[in-house]
Amino acid sequence: MDLNETWTTPDGASLRLRGLRAHDAPALGALIESLPPVDRRRRFHGAVNALSPAQLENLTGVDQQQHVALAVTADAPVSAPLIAEARWVVDASGAAAEFALLVAPAWRRRGIGERCIRALLRAASAHDLSWIYGTVLADNAPMLALMRRCGFSCRQKRGDLSLRLVEARVEARVEKTLSADEADGRRRRMLGFAWMLTAASQ
Repeated sequence: MDLNETWTTPDGASLRLRGLRAHDAPALGALIESLPPVDRRRRFHGAVNALSPAQLENLTGVDQQQHVALAVTADAPVSAPLIAEARWVVDASGAAAEFALLVAPAWRRRGIGERCIRALLRAASAHDLSWIYGTVLADNAPMLALMRRCGFSCRQKRGDLSLRLVEARVEARVEKTLSADEADGRRRRMLGFAWMLTAASQ
């Protein structure tokens, strides 16, 4: 799936969304270190000052299959190596993925978070996942508002008053329109498959 996307914000900033790469590790580390403590707590659900090289390698060395990660950079009017990151990781069920999102404070309220979430949903659909979900601290009102705008349900996580569980069903991909030959070939294959199932059950 092509994760690349470029757009211009209403205030004239030229932004690019793409897949996160291994060489983004220093930029991701710098982004996290630049956050105020409350934002680091909201992203990692605990007191974090910085990530180790091994942790950054873990977050950037993704396969874009079981672990999809996105980066947003700014080209103009200022150049910024990394202003947002978003990701999901397929869970043990194989049908759902847990997501996370971080947008630099100076770049919030420009629609970047919503664009990242919608890109994660498209990627989840392309990988045939059924659900995407995450946990948000109850005091993170801006994130909860974003989740609702993106169509996520938000409810208290069972047994933990400090957390909210947010989740959304992933829309199935729309199949391309088949030509007459392709449709005929598909019908023949399905008929053959149905015959094999019937024969095997006798």
